[in-house]
Amino acid sequence: MKNSKVEAIVFDLAGTLIDFGSLAPSQVLIEIFDRFGIKITRKQAIGPMGIEKRAHIKALLTTRIINLQWKKKFKSKPTDKDIDKLFKLFNPELKKIIKKHSKFISGSKNTIDFIKKKKIKIGVNTGYSEEILKVILPELKKQRFIPDVSYSSSYTKIGRPSAEIIYRIFSNLNITRGSNCIKVDDTIPGLQEGLNAGMWVIGVIFSGNEFGKNEYEFNKLTDKEKLKIRKKISHKFKKIGAHYVIDTIKDLPKIIEQIENKIIS
Repeated sequence: MKNSKVEAIVFDLAGTLIDFGSLAPSQVLIEIFDRFGIKITRKQAIGPMGIEKRAHIKALLTTRIINLQWKKKFKSKPTDKDIDKLFKLFNPELKKIIKKHSKFISGSKNTIDFIKKKKIKIGVNTGYSEEILKVILPELKKQRFIPDVSYSSSYTKIGRPSAEIIYRIFSNLNITRGSNCIKVDDTIPGLQEGLNAGMWVIGVIFSGNEFGKNEYEFNKLTDKEKLKIRKKISHKFKKIGAHYVIDTIKDLPKIIEQIENKIIS
């Protein structure tokens, strides 16, 4: 197979390559808030998804409904110390379940094999901490995937949508032009991160955070239901500047070929 004009593809993990529906983080967030007597829904939990997890918890506490619950229960606004207490619980609880949520989404392996045959470099980055990434990477290796470079949110104080981690990946892979690279993600901050690095950006609709349901629930949808959801999420992604959208990772190869034809040598 001829080498590609695309130099590198950077993938998000949960909801893009692994963990259909990006279910692990929302499950843990619901549990840790419950320990403080605060009830949050899955829809609320996934709202700020894509950013570093302490920032995610802080964002949840600033939402009106959750903030009111907190003030009613504790007679005060949530403080930085409260955020730290919640965040301190997050990683240990996530660590307990992350292995079972590290299985490839259907189509991931075939897509990765396609990319490798084209000699395209592969990077991964995630809103998870380094502690969690170190649990995920061996699980990916068991599925015969070792990325050329991987970064967690532990390497940045700014976080998405800043392109700081993308630039670290470019440096590691000796890449100088973001316009020859692709970012694949299922969250708004993750897509904006790619745009801020000058990359081609592809939003993942059904396996990710915006749809937010498991594969069984996805497979139960009628074509009419899928079309309605696809239009809604596609509009959301394209509104912030995504160049392409795909249902799941298995649809990526045909988009790579389209981008190859648009890259100027």
